[in-house]
Amino acid sequence: MKILAVRPAPPGSSTIAHADVEIIDGVKLYGLRVSRADDGTYRAFGQNSDRGRTCAFSQAIVAQIAEATISELELTGHRTNDRTRS
Repeated sequence: MKILAVRPAPPGSSTIAHADVEIIDGVKLYGLRVSRADDGTYRAFGQNSDRGRTCAFSQAIVAQIAEATISELELTGHRTNDRTRS
């Protein structure tokens, strides 16, 4: 799992950031929205098309995406703007 780019979300929502991610070598997804639900679990959503969802992830993959995104935000000195985080 490799973060290619990360853009912190504005404060005031459950969205932490938008990230470009290389899931495995050669598989890159751009513009994933990473958020944290009120129950503390993370979510990751791909872009939507006119037909609906373009991708979906298991909870284990979501956790990896969220962990990598948050780590990258911390490394680059950005706050996570995560309203649900203690």
